[in-house]
Amino acid sequence: MVALLAFASGLLLYSAFAPINLWWCAPLALALLIHLLHQPSRRTRLFSVAIFGAGFFAPLLAWSNTYVGNVPWIILTTLQIVLLLPLAFISFNKSSLWRVLLFPSLWLLTESIRARFPFGGFGWGRVAFSQADAPYASLARIGGAPLLTFTVAVIAVGLFLLISYRKFWIPIGITSLITLLSLTLNLSKVLPASDNFSIVAVQGGVPSLGLDFNSRATAVFENHLRRTGEYLQSRNGIPDLVLWPENAIDVDPFSNRKVWDELQELTDKFHVPIIVGAVLQKSDHFQNASLLWKPVVGPTSIYIKKHLTPFGEYIPLRKIAEVVSPYAKDVVDFLPGKDIVIHEIGAAKLAPIICFELLDDSLGRAMAKRSNAMVIQTNSATFGLSPESEQQLGIARIRSIEHQRYSMSVSTSGISALIDPQGRVTYQTQKNESAVIDAVIKLENSHSISDKFGLQIELLLLLSPLGILFWLVFTRRTSRKLLPKPKG
Repeated sequence: MVALLAFASGLLLYSAFAPINLWWCAPLALALLIHLLHQPSRRTRLFSVAIFGAGFFAPLLAWSNTYVGNVPWIILTTLQIVLLLPLAFISFNKSSLWRVLLFPSLWLLTESIRARFPFGGFGWGRVAFSQADAPYASLARIGGAPLLTFTVAVIAVGLFLLISYRKFWIPIGITSLITLLSLTLNLSKVLPASDNFSIVAVQGGVPSLGLDFNSRATAVFENHLRRTGEYLQSRNGIPDLVLWPENAIDVDPFSNRKVWDELQELTDKFHVPIIVGAVLQKSDHFQNASLLWKPVVGPTSIYIKKHLTPFGEYIPLRKIAEVVSPYAKDVVDFLPGKDIVIHEIGAAKLAPIICFELLDDSLGRAMAKRSNAMVIQTNSATFGLSPESEQQLGIARIRSIEHQRYSMSVSTSGISALIDPQGRVTYQTQKNESAVIDAVIKLENSHSISDKFGLQIELLLLLSPLGILFWLVFTRRTSRKLLPKPKG
């Protein structure tokens, strides 16, 4: 019975994420997890957390086995489960019910660790990323993804106390506070917008889905070149920018003269700058780059992806990885960039975020502080028609709220979308199609509270159990002093 409930609660949490997208399942799932942690036996709690993790992570990360087999998926799922197990070392039984107040910080701690460890972290299943449609999603403006996760866990505590102990005043108080904060944020426009900026984002498609999506030299480039030229030719007027996705140029334009000339000819003909995703060759390694290509002058700014994808763009523990998966031998390590580069076009300061970098809180804050809009360049061809692209869109929506920026997310073959600072998707393509998004965004020049104090707020949430312990000790000592002393 315990195993069934644990697995069902994990599936319930998974249901909050794409493609199901039932955000309200997240607090219900965590409330059930708290109930499972109510058991006195540590062994039973460990078993419950492991089964819960399997029910959650196995379906959530199933896209990772699309073309590489089940072994990497099993290893990734197992690692995420292991990093959840510390939750089982605290019991929320009746004799120490106050410990349930620690749950939001403990859950956030597991997410903070998973987002940073190992190999730079993998925060794909953070609860916050399932909450873009929640009525309190605007809280990300204050404390980013950590505060949003913390909020869901607090709601879960309230639900647990309501169901298990009929503590009605706690969930009522929690709901009232969250509602008040959310309404205040939703009714206030903190960040004034300045200029309008028009973008044409081109999802050119790939010859075929799979690991060899760019097996024929320049095929992906030619798709984007042709689709862009056709669209601009028929468009009434020239946009401020054309945006291509990650890996849109599947050869190094600095070493391939034909690609260089054709791209330059396109920008010169329509007199429009293009931000392109390209793979650059550097000695025996590659670099994943975002290039701003301008008419006449060519490339003017180059951002090299800083946060590389482990086991995708480089192989940690290579000898072990090559034994586990034969595909590891085919991966040539990429080199990470060292600097943040913002593409500037007139008043626009565009932060290029390349795919996996969406998961990096600190990098996102650093880029948002220097920019007034975000361009997200991604490539989903290696994940086929799986839900990976929808889940990534959910992450991008939370980042738009967190940084209070318009985001234009463009993919080679996945979902491309325009997202406003409230996390609403105003335009969206289908997977595995050639499509164009033509839209006008506003340039937001102020900074959210999360961008200014995000790390400090996360630390405050993590350390809140110390405040709870201090309050418990203080109130206990105070109550003892107020009690009448026994006579005699």
